[in-house]
Amino acid sequence: MKNSAHGRADLHVHTIWSDGAQRPESIVDAGRGRLDVIAITDHDEIRGALRARDYAQAHPELGVDVVVGEEISTLNGHLLGLFLEECVPPGLSALDTISEIHAQGGLAVAAHPFHPLRGVSRGHVSIGRMIRDLPLDAIEAVNNAGVFSAPYNAWAALRNLELMLPVTAGSDAHDVWYVGSAVTRFDGRDAGALRRALLAGRTRAHVDWTWTAGKMPQHLAMQLRAGYRFLRRSRQRLNVGTLP
Repeated sequence: MKNSAHGRADLHVHTIWSDGAQRPESIVDAGRGRLDVIAITDHDEIRGALRARDYAQAHPELGVDVVVGEEISTLNGHLLGLFLEECVPPGLSALDTISEIHAQGGLAVAAHPFHPLRGVSRGHVSIGRMIRDLPLDAIEAVNNAGVFSAPYNAWAALRNLELMLPVTAGSDAHDVWYVGSAVTRFDGRDAGALRRALLAGRTRAHVDWTWTAGKMPQHLAMQLRAGYRFLRRSRQRLNVGTLP
C-alpha cells in the first residue's frame, strides 16, 4: 500500500517501444496502488513514454504520474534522461548527451554505472570511470535488473559516499511483473514533488523485491525475450515509423 506522506517511484522501466514486453498503458495500469510515479525509459526512444503520459493523464483515477524518460546509448555507456520533451539522439559522448538533456530542462542520471555490461563503445571510457567529472543530476544507486545486481549496486553506493549525488532506484523492468521491484522514495506524491526532491538531494533508493528460486524461470524468460527484442530493435532502428 502507498504511504500517505512519502511517494514511491520506479524510474527505469521499458515498454514494447524498445525491448519491453508490455504496452505503455499496461505499465501505467500496473502502477495503480503500488507506485505514484513511473518513468518510462525506453532505449533511445520516447514515444512509448509520451503515450504512457497521455494515458495516465486521461485516467487520473489510477493515481500514477508518468515521467517521460529515455535510456540513452552514449559512447561512454547508458544515461537516463528524465523529464524530457524530445528524444535525445544516441551516439554522442556522455558529456554532450548530458548537455542535450539539460538543454530541454531534463535531469541526467547515471544508469547502472558499475554494471559489467555498460554499453560502452570501443575506445571510449565508461561513465563509471569518468563519473566524478560529469555534471550529473543523480546516480542510479539501485538497479534491480537481475539476481546479481547487488554487487554493482553496492559499488554505486560506496562511490556515492564521495560523489554525494542524489540517488534513484529503478526496476529496469522489461515485464509488467517486475514493475516497482526497486523504488525511489521522496516527499510528496507526484512527478513535480519527485523532481524537487531530486534537485534537493532528498531521495532514497531501495529494493522492494525478494529473489526466490520460484521466480527464476520467469526472470530468465524475461531476460531472454528482452535480449531478443533489443537485437531486433537495433536492426530496425532506421524504420522510425514502425510500431513495435
